[in-house]
This record gives sequence, structure tokens and C-alpha cells, in this order.
Amino acid sequence: MTILRRFSGRLRQQDWLAVALDLTIVILGVFLGIQAANWNEARHDRAEEKRYYAQIVVDLRRDLDTLRTAHRRSLEYDQAAETVLEALEHGIPRGTDPSDFAKAIDYAGFLFIPSPSRRTYDELISTGNLRLLRDGKAKDAIAAYYEAFAELRQWDSLLRREQGEYWSGSAGVVPRRVLQAALINGDPKVSLAEAQDILERARVTPRLKEMLIGMAAHQMRVRRDSIGLERDARALIKELQPLSL
Repeated sequence: MTILRRFSGRLRQQDWLAVALDLTIVILGVFLGIQAANWNEARHDRAEEKRYYAQIVVDLRRDLDTLRTAHRRSLEYDQAAETVLEALEHGIPRGTDPSDFAKAIDYAGFLFIPSPSRRTYDELISTGNLRLLRDGKAKDAIAAYYEAFAELRQWDSLLRREQGEYWSGSAGVVPRRVLQAALINGDPKVSLAEAQDILERARVTPRLKEMLIGMAAHQMRVRRDSIGLERDARALIKELQPLSL
């Protein structure tokens, strides 16, 4: 307010040099204010950029854990299927615990389908903050990783349908207490005689063998996809870590 009164007074006095000086001071002040605001905004954007890169690395490490779990479980479920197939052909394999055999019939139909941890990437897209990522190569690599994960998920409905068909087809083969124990990795305490009864029910179950063989292909798909995505995740972590510092 003081500057405006002083500026008006000098206009009335026609003190043009002083008017020009005041105008210069005002313009310079406005310019410096805008520059300071822009600098603060740019500094905030760079801090946010680093935070997003760091958080995506955290998400990728979660993916690595998930993919390793998917790989490990697919091997376990495959082994369960092999045990059941061997039993259908030649009887319960020698040395196999009866309880483990009973649970193997249920485990043979399991599928663990990994999903990505993409909370940070979804936030970047929904908020429009994807623009904060200035490294075009890194941005493309992030998008390619999540697109690859999504593309592999197109088979999920088929895998789950096959899983559902197996469980539906094998319903009644394994006693309820065995199924309950299998869900918590417990011991249902199945005797050898009970295991033999379970095996006989399995042998008269239509298409059980064919379904077990078919599940092997799905387990292999899970392993193949997990290995490829784990490789991509590690490469992306290596690329993004320097940008998060």
C-alpha cells in the first residue's frame, strides 16, 4: 500500500526517474516471487519423483517375493500331482506317509497365480503424476513391465476354470478333515487303510488322471512366467535405484 501511495505521489509530481525506479522494483519483485515459487515447485517435483522411483522399487521387491513363492508352490503342487499319478498307476509310493498322500490329492489341484504390486504405478496414472518421471527410458521400462504382467494374466480365467473343474471332479475323494488340514498345512492323521480307501475312490473318479496331467502344463506356465517376470523385475530395480537417490 505504501509503495502504491508513493508511486501515485511521484506520478503527480512527474518525477519520472523515481517512477521508473519504483516500477523496476515492483516488476523485479514480482519476477523474483514467481521464480521462487517455480523453484520451490520444481524442488518439490524432484523430491516426489525420487519418492515415486523408490516406492516402485519397494513394489518390485514385493513382486520378487510373490514370484518366488509362485515358483516354489508350483513345484510343490507338481510334486503332489506326480505322487497321485504314481499312486493311480502303481499304488501309493513306498515311503509316502498316508497323510501326505491324502493331502497330495488336494494339493495337486492348487494353482498360485502371482499378481503385481502396482499401487504406486496406479497412483502415478490416476493422479497424472506420471509426468514427474523425467527419464523417458525408465518410464518406458516401468510401463513395459506392468504391461507384460497384465498380458500374462489373460490366462487367469482359464487356469482358475481348470482348477475349479479339478476340485469339482475330485469332490468326495478326500475326507473333509483332510481338506481342512491341507488348508493350514496340518496333519490329518490318515491311516494306511484310510489312504487305500482314498486311492480307490480316486481311481474310479472320471478324468482324474487326465486333469492331473493337464494341470502340469498350467504349473509349468506359472513357473515360466514367474522366472521371466522375476528377471524383468530385477533389471528394473537395477535401473530405478540410482534414480531414487
